[in-house]
Amino acid sequence: MEQDLIVGVHSIVHAIRNPKRTTVELIACEEGLEKLNKMGGLKKHELDGLNIKLVSSHKVQELAKELYAKEDFQYSRVPSGVLLVSSAKSISETKPLFDAIDAGEEVKILCLDGVTDVHNAGAIMRTAAFYNVSHIVFAVKNNFNIGPSMARIASGALEYIEIVKCNSLPKFLSALIKRGVTPVGLTEHTDDNEIGEIAGIKCLVLGAEDRGLSHASVRLLEKKIRLEPIGKIESLNVSVAAAIAMEKVFS
Repeated sequence: MEQDLIVGVHSIVHAIRNPKRTTVELIACEEGLEKLNKMGGLKKHELDGLNIKLVSSHKVQELAKELYAKEDFQYSRVPSGVLLVSSAKSISETKPLFDAIDAGEEVKILCLDGVTDVHNAGAIMRTAAFYNVSHIVFAVKNNFNIGPSMARIASGALEYIEIVKCNSLPKFLSALIKRGVTPVGLTEHTDDNEIGEIAGIKCLVLGAEDRGLSHASVRLLEKKIRLEPIGKIESLNVSVAAAIAMEKVFS
Protein backbone atom coordinates (compact mmCIF):
# COMPACT_ATOMS: atom_id res chain seq x y z
CA MET A 1 0.00 0.00 0.00
CA GLU A 2 1.27 3.46 -0.90
CA GLN A 3 1.69 5.70 2.13
CA ASP A 4 1.77 9.40 2.99
CA LEU A 5 3.83 10.86 5.80
CA ILE A 6 1.91 13.70 7.39
CA VAL A 7 3.34 16.19 9.87
CA GLY A 8 1.93 19.28 11.53
CA VAL A 9 -0.76 19.09 14.20
CA HIS A 10 -3.64 20.45 12.11
CA SER A 11 -2.70 18.42 9.05
CA ILE A 12 -2.64 15.24 11.13
CA VAL A 13 -5.99 15.97 12.78
CA HIS A 14 -7.72 16.61 9.45
CA ALA A 15 -6.18 13.45 7.97
CA ILE A 16 -7.37 11.33 10.91
CA ARG A 17 -10.87 12.73 10.45
CA ASN A 18 -10.85 12.07 6.71
CA PRO A 19 -12.97 8.92 6.09
CA LYS A 20 -11.17 8.40 2.78
CA ARG A 21 -7.87 7.81 4.57
CA THR A 22 -6.73 4.82 6.57
CA THR A 23 -4.36 5.49 9.44
CA VAL A 24 -1.46 3.07 9.29
CA GLU A 25 0.36 4.32 12.37
CA LEU A 26 0.46 7.38 14.58
CA ILE A 27 3.96 7.87 15.98
CA ALA A 28 4.01 10.28 18.91
CA CYS A 29 5.47 11.19 22.25
CA GLU A 30 3.18 12.10 25.16
CA GLU A 31 3.58 15.80 24.41
CA GLY A 32 2.65 15.18 20.78
CA LEU A 33 -0.61 13.50 21.72
CA GLU A 34 -1.37 16.37 24.06
CA LYS A 35 -0.82 18.89 21.26
CA LEU A 36 -3.21 16.99 18.99
CA ASN A 37 -5.83 17.56 21.66
CA LYS A 38 -5.03 21.10 22.82
CA MET A 39 -3.86 22.66 19.54
CA GLY A 40 -5.74 20.53 17.04
CA GLY A 41 -8.94 19.88 18.97
CA LEU A 42 -8.69 16.11 18.48
CA LYS A 43 -10.83 14.31 21.08
CA LYS A 44 -9.53 11.27 22.91
CA HIS A 45 -12.26 9.05 21.48
CA GLU A 46 -11.01 9.91 17.97
CA LEU A 47 -7.82 8.03 18.81
CA ASP A 48 -9.73 4.86 19.67
CA GLY A 49 -8.82 2.03 17.35
CA LEU A 50 -5.80 3.80 15.87
CA ASN A 51 -2.42 2.08 15.82
CA ILE A 52 -0.44 4.41 18.11
CA LYS A 53 3.27 3.98 18.72
CA LEU A 54 4.05 5.95 21.86
CA VAL A 55 7.77 6.70 22.12
CA SER A 56 10.14 9.36 23.42
CA SER A 57 10.45 12.65 21.55
CA HIS A 58 13.95 11.62 20.45
CA LYS A 59 12.67 8.30 19.13
CA VAL A 60 9.98 10.12 17.09
CA GLN A 61 12.77 11.87 15.20
CA GLU A 62 14.76 8.67 14.71
CA LEU A 63 11.75 6.84 13.30
CA ALA A 64 10.90 9.83 11.13
CA LYS A 65 14.40 9.79 9.62
CA GLU A 66 13.98 6.14 8.70
CA LEU A 67 10.55 6.69 7.15
CA TYR A 68 11.66 9.77 5.23
CA ALA A 69 14.60 7.84 3.77
CA LYS A 70 12.37 4.90 2.85
CA GLU A 71 9.91 7.19 1.04
CA ASP A 72 12.74 9.23 -0.54
CA PHE A 73 11.94 12.51 1.21
CA GLN A 74 14.54 14.91 2.57
CA TYR A 75 14.32 14.73 6.35
CA SER A 76 13.59 17.80 8.41
CA ARG A 77 12.77 17.76 12.10
CA VAL A 78 9.20 16.63 12.75
CA PRO A 79 7.33 19.40 14.59
CA SER A 80 5.30 18.84 17.76
CA GLY A 81 6.62 15.31 18.34
CA VAL A 82 3.98 13.56 16.24
CA LEU A 83 3.96 11.90 12.80
CA LEU A 84 1.12 10.20 10.96
CA VAL A 85 1.65 7.37 8.50
CA SER A 86 -1.50 7.18 6.41
CA SER A 87 -2.83 5.66 3.23
CA ALA A 88 -1.85 7.84 0.29
CA LYS A 89 -3.87 10.80 -0.90
CA SER A 90 -5.56 9.74 -4.12
CA ILE A 91 -4.47 11.57 -7.26
CA SER A 92 -7.15 11.77 -9.95
CA GLU A 93 -6.98 11.69 -13.71
CA THR A 94 -8.79 14.40 -15.67
CA LYS A 95 -11.75 12.24 -16.78
CA PRO A 96 -13.72 12.36 -13.48
CA LEU A 97 -13.44 16.16 -13.47
CA PHE A 98 -14.58 16.41 -17.08
CA ASP A 99 -17.46 14.04 -16.29
CA ALA A 100 -18.49 16.28 -13.37
CA ILE A 101 -18.44 19.35 -15.62
CA ASP A 102 -20.43 17.56 -18.33
CA ALA A 103 -22.98 16.51 -15.70
CA GLY A 104 -23.48 20.14 -14.66
CA GLU A 105 -21.89 19.81 -11.23
CA GLU A 106 -20.60 22.93 -9.52
CA VAL A 107 -16.83 22.88 -9.34
CA LYS A 108 -14.12 25.47 -8.68
CA ILE A 109 -10.84 24.77 -10.44
CA LEU A 110 -7.36 26.09 -9.70
CA CYS A 111 -4.64 25.28 -12.23
CA LEU A 112 -0.97 25.55 -11.28
CA ASP A 113 1.30 26.07 -14.27
CA GLY A 114 4.83 25.15 -13.21
CA VAL A 115 4.67 25.92 -9.47
CA THR A 116 7.58 23.88 -8.10
CA ASP A 117 8.19 25.17 -4.57
CA VAL A 118 6.41 23.01 -1.98
CA HIS A 119 6.10 25.92 0.45
CA ASN A 120 4.28 28.02 -2.12
CA ALA A 121 2.18 25.05 -3.23
CA GLY A 122 1.18 24.26 0.36
CA ALA A 123 0.25 27.87 1.10
CA ILE A 124 -1.75 28.08 -2.15
CA MET A 125 -3.57 24.86 -1.30
CA ARG A 126 -4.50 26.14 2.16
CA THR A 127 -5.94 29.33 0.65
CA ALA A 128 -7.75 27.30 -2.01
CA ALA A 129 -9.48 25.27 0.69
CA PHE A 130 -10.47 28.54 2.38
CA TYR A 131 -12.22 29.58 -0.86
CA ASN A 132 -13.82 26.15 -1.26
CA VAL A 133 -11.87 25.26 -4.42
CA SER A 134 -12.86 21.73 -5.35
CA HIS A 135 -10.01 20.75 -7.72
CA ILE A 136 -6.35 21.68 -8.10
CA VAL A 137 -4.89 20.68 -11.45
CA PHE A 138 -1.25 20.53 -12.47
CA ALA A 139 0.85 18.78 -15.09
CA VAL A 140 2.94 15.71 -14.33
CA LYS A 141 6.21 17.47 -15.22
CA ASN A 142 7.74 20.62 -13.72
CA ASN A 143 5.55 20.84 -10.65
CA PHE A 144 5.78 20.29 -6.91
CA ASN A 145 5.69 16.93 -5.15
CA ILE A 146 3.21 16.12 -2.41
CA GLY A 147 5.11 15.21 0.74
CA PRO A 148 5.41 15.88 4.48
CA SER A 149 6.54 19.50 4.13
CA MET A 150 3.72 20.41 1.82
CA ALA A 151 1.17 18.59 4.00
CA ARG A 152 2.33 20.60 7.02
CA ILE A 153 2.09 23.95 5.23
CA ALA A 154 -1.29 23.08 3.69
CA SER A 155 -2.57 22.67 7.28
CA GLY A 156 -5.20 20.05 6.41
CA ALA A 157 -6.27 21.41 3.02
CA LEU A 158 -5.09 18.22 1.30
CA GLU A 159 -8.08 16.42 2.79
CA TYR A 160 -10.67 18.68 1.13
CA ILE A 161 -9.44 19.29 -2.40
CA GLU A 162 -9.26 16.84 -5.30
CA ILE A 163 -5.76 16.71 -6.75
CA VAL A 164 -5.78 16.19 -10.52
CA LYS A 165 -2.70 15.50 -12.64
CA CYS A 166 -2.73 15.96 -16.40
CA ASN A 167 -0.14 15.22 -19.07
CA SER A 168 -0.35 18.73 -20.53
CA LEU A 169 -1.91 21.78 -18.90
CA PRO A 170 -2.53 23.58 -22.23
CA LYS A 171 -4.42 20.50 -23.50
CA PHE A 172 -6.40 20.43 -20.26
CA LEU A 173 -7.28 24.12 -20.63
CA SER A 174 -8.32 23.52 -24.25
CA ALA A 175 -10.66 20.76 -23.07
CA LEU A 176 -12.17 23.13 -20.49
CA ILE A 177 -12.69 25.85 -23.09
CA LYS A 178 -14.46 23.37 -25.39
CA ARG A 179 -16.83 22.70 -22.48
CA GLY A 180 -17.73 26.37 -22.20
CA VAL A 181 -15.41 27.19 -19.28
CA THR A 182 -13.50 30.49 -19.42
CA PRO A 183 -10.24 30.06 -17.47
CA VAL A 184 -8.82 33.25 -15.98
CA GLY A 185 -5.03 33.62 -16.07
CA LEU A 186 -3.06 35.75 -13.62
CA THR A 187 -0.27 37.47 -15.53
CA GLU A 188 1.63 40.75 -15.76
CA HIS A 189 1.23 40.67 -19.54
CA THR A 190 -2.17 42.34 -19.66
CA ASP A 191 -3.59 45.75 -18.85
CA ASP A 192 -6.81 44.34 -17.42
CA ASN A 193 -7.10 44.28 -13.62
CA GLU A 194 -10.86 43.80 -13.38
CA ILE A 195 -12.35 40.34 -13.28
CA GLY A 196 -15.85 41.30 -14.41
CA GLU A 197 -18.65 38.73 -14.54
CA ILE A 198 -17.78 35.07 -14.98
CA ALA A 199 -20.65 32.86 -15.99
CA GLY A 200 -20.71 29.22 -14.99
CA ILE A 201 -17.70 27.29 -13.72
CA LYS A 202 -14.84 29.34 -12.32
CA CYS A 203 -11.24 28.44 -13.11
CA LEU A 204 -8.09 30.35 -12.15
CA VAL A 205 -4.68 29.65 -13.71
CA LEU A 206 -1.51 30.61 -11.81
CA GLY A 207 2.01 30.52 -13.20
CA ALA A 208 5.45 29.61 -11.92
CA GLU A 209 7.29 31.57 -9.23
CA ASP A 210 9.90 32.98 -11.61
CA ARG A 211 8.44 33.13 -15.13
CA GLY A 212 4.69 33.24 -14.58
CA LEU A 213 2.33 31.52 -17.00
CA SER A 214 3.82 29.51 -19.84
CA HIS A 215 3.43 30.88 -23.36
CA ALA A 216 1.42 27.80 -24.33
CA SER A 217 -1.11 28.54 -21.59
CA VAL A 218 -1.25 32.31 -22.20
CA ARG A 219 -2.10 31.81 -25.89
CA LEU A 220 -5.21 29.85 -24.92
CA LEU A 221 -6.57 32.26 -22.31
CA GLU A 222 -9.18 34.73 -23.50
CA LYS A 223 -9.48 36.25 -20.02
CA LYS A 224 -6.35 37.47 -18.23
CA ILE A 225 -5.95 39.78 -15.24
CA ARG A 226 -3.06 41.45 -13.43
CA LEU A 227 -2.65 42.72 -9.89
CA GLU A 228 -2.01 46.46 -10.03
CA PRO A 229 0.52 47.65 -7.43
CA ILE A 230 -0.24 50.89 -5.62
CA GLY A 231 3.05 51.09 -3.71
CA LYS A 232 6.77 50.98 -4.40
CA ILE A 233 7.02 47.16 -4.49
CA GLU A 234 5.72 45.82 -7.79
CA SER A 235 5.92 42.07 -7.27
CA LEU A 236 4.47 39.52 -4.86
CA ASN A 237 5.30 36.00 -3.78
CA VAL A 238 3.19 33.63 -5.86
CA SER A 239 1.26 32.33 -2.85
CA VAL A 240 0.31 35.88 -1.80
CA ALA A 241 -0.64 36.80 -5.37
CA ALA A 242 -2.68 33.59 -5.51
CA ALA A 243 -4.66 34.59 -2.43
CA ILE A 244 -5.55 37.98 -3.90
CA ALA A 245 -6.48 36.42 -7.24
CA MET A 246 -8.67 33.80 -5.55
CA GLU A 247 -10.54 36.56 -3.74
CA LYS A 248 -11.27 38.15 -7.12
CA VAL A 249 -12.26 34.94 -8.91
CA PHE A 250 -13.79 32.64 -6.30
CA SER A 251 -15.46 34.90 -3.73
